[in-house]
Amino acid sequence: MSLIVTGAAGHLGRLVTEQLLERLPPEELVLVTRRPKALRQLSARGIEVRYGDFDAPATLPDAFAGGRRMLLVSTDAMGRRVRQHRAAIDAAASAGVGHVVFTSHVNPVAWNPAGPVAREPGETEAMLQRSGLAWTVLRFGSFAELQLAPAGVAATNRQLITNAGGGRIVPVSRRDCAEAAAITLTTDGHAGQTYEITGPEALSARDLADLYGDVSGQSVKVVQLSDSMLTWSLVRIGTPMPNSLAITAFGRAVRRGYFDMVDPAFERLTGRPPVALRDVLIAHRGDLLAAA
Repeated sequence: MSLIVTGAAGHLGRLVTEQLLERLPPEELVLVTRRPKALRQLSARGIEVRYGDFDAPATLPDAFAGGRRMLLVSTDAMGRRVRQHRAAIDAAASAGVGHVVFTSHVNPVAWNPAGPVAREPGETEAMLQRSGLAWTVLRFGSFAELQLAPAGVAATNRQLITNAGGGRIVPVSRRDCAEAAAITLTTDGHAGQTYEITGPEALSARDLADLYGDVSGQSVKVVQLSDSMLTWSLVRIGTPMPNSLAITAFGRAVRRGYFDMVDPAFERLTGRPPVALRDVLIAHRGDLLAAA
């Protein structure tokens, strides 16, 4: 029986695979992806790579066959994710997978102002809990790596433009998320558990601006805008309207406290504290300065 990782060609899936290879022989892993050619190097290391497409449910039972536990990585297909995740959960049940670990989002409630970003993972959690399968939910905070682009823009313009008010976020590195996933897949005692996987500290817009300035060497001030002004400003510089609305909705959710959560679950799972955003930015300083 194998461990299955879906979305294996994505950023998180690759990092989880690296973590699993430190714990298991490659022949005990199965990677499922729509792009098997993207994983040829891992296939050459002895890992079985299978084709599976959440938009083509008929491909999934064979892709999941022989799986003991499975990591269901949430897709990025806004508006289709619940349907995709339902197909994956149904296929896991029919293939005999015993335990599904799902990558969710902090505060995945229907009234979260972030909209589908949060609501769809919450709907998937409920669906998984009704499935009859053993389950574990990993609710990740905002990925720290997603701060690289805003940090670069802020350093270039010497301004952090936001509608987040005094709200705070708790960025968590993808590597830490991957380690938490690998541990829940390879150790017992996690069935029926929901873990909030967050970074070590909550950061306001002022904290972020100071951090961007320290890492880039530029002075960054905070410019607070209303929701409507932020959306207009983003559209004015060429951001597509759906993206502008999504960015505004995220900032509104931050302002209202939906991402202000620091939880000790990661340290309890791993025995070490999570990596701070500062360390992630420093590790990618070259990319940040290039963006600036």
